[in-house]
Amino acid sequence: MWKVSELLIAAILASLAVVDVHYRKIPLDILVLAMVAALINQIFIEKGDPLLISGGVGVGIAFLGISKFTREGVGYGDSLAILILGICLGLWKLLAVLTVTFLILGITAMGCLIWRKLSRKKTLPFYPFLMCGYIICVCAEKL
Repeated sequence: MWKVSELLIAAILASLAVVDVHYRKIPLDILVLAMVAALINQIFIEKGDPLLISGGVGVGIAFLGISKFTREGVGYGDSLAILILGICLGLWKLLAVLTVTFLILGITAMGCLIWRKLSRKKTLPFYPFLMCGYIICVCAEKL
């Protein structure tokens, strides 16, 4: 059975995926609100292992550094979403979600390049893949 927090994260990711596909930009205020909610949830409700949460935050901060270094090759909004998921999930669950996410994204990008639906200069929206990776990992955990 899905927990309420898992359903909320999936719903937020789904709505942000729609925004990402249509506008290719995620509003910063939504991400800040999600980060505050994730922190409040982790401190007062979930009370996860501080070391695992710190590891997840570290991965998010690393992605923010990658965003800065690549001049938003990976967008700041994408990195903030990874940071928020790091707060919610902790290190190991976040790494599982990112592994599935990048696997699906890579297969999709290769398919688009092979069938000439996409050029090397174009980018794919990240949030739909992040949402799929999250949902697959939560469903796999429930098995």
